[in-house]
Amino acid sequence: MKFCKAVSVAVVILAVLLAAGAFFSLRFVHEKAPAPQARRYVPFSERYRTENYRISPYDSLIKAWSDTVGMDWRFVSAVIFHESHFRYDASSRRGAAGLMQMMPSTARAFGADSLLDASQSVMAGTRFLKSLSDNYRRVAANPTEQQKFTLAAYNAGVGRVRDLINFARYKGVDPGYWENIVGIIPDMREDSILTVDTVKLGKFQGHETIAYVQKVMDKYQYYKSIAP
Repeated sequence: MKFCKAVSVAVVILAVLLAAGAFFSLRFVHEKAPAPQARRYVPFSERYRTENYRISPYDSLIKAWSDTVGMDWRFVSAVIFHESHFRYDASSRRGAAGLMQMMPSTARAFGADSLLDASQSVMAGTRFLKSLSDNYRRVAANPTEQQKFTLAAYNAGVGRVRDLINFARYKGVDPGYWENIVGIIPDMREDSILTVDTVKLGKFQGHETIAYVQKVMDKYQYYKSIAP
């Protein structure tokens, strides 16, 4: 009888020890097990970024859309650098947004619904650049000059560039070279320009546009040297 009681006590003690061991084991596993890492949300626009590139993380995207309109992707990249420094979420006080800093109304006209979508921004921007470039095919003396006029229009607007070309002709200056246009801009800062019928938008300071064209063309030349 005593033996049976001793066995029963031993069984109970063993059961308690096993239960305690299981409890502490589970607690240890619970405390030491690494918490699963939360998956980082990747904004839709960032999904176009690549790690291996020559100019920007959007090289492949810019190449693809530039090819569809027949433009040099390095030229488009130079525009994007000066517009947004390759920030897909860049915005301006005037309402321009995205990689190519387009106004929403202009972007919609070229097929973009969301300028914060990198693909749509580059698509609309390259189409817009192409449409601007086509305006100066017959005016510009050569393809390089055509690019300069395109940049001027991208920065200042088609109407301003039209005024510049018309005023150059009025002055007897060959409008096919951007440098010639730059030469007559100081006259467009004077009140006398208001009496010239061919100038529709009035006086034009032009400092920003002159600098913009030069900086983008310089960056374009640099990009051509590193991404042949």
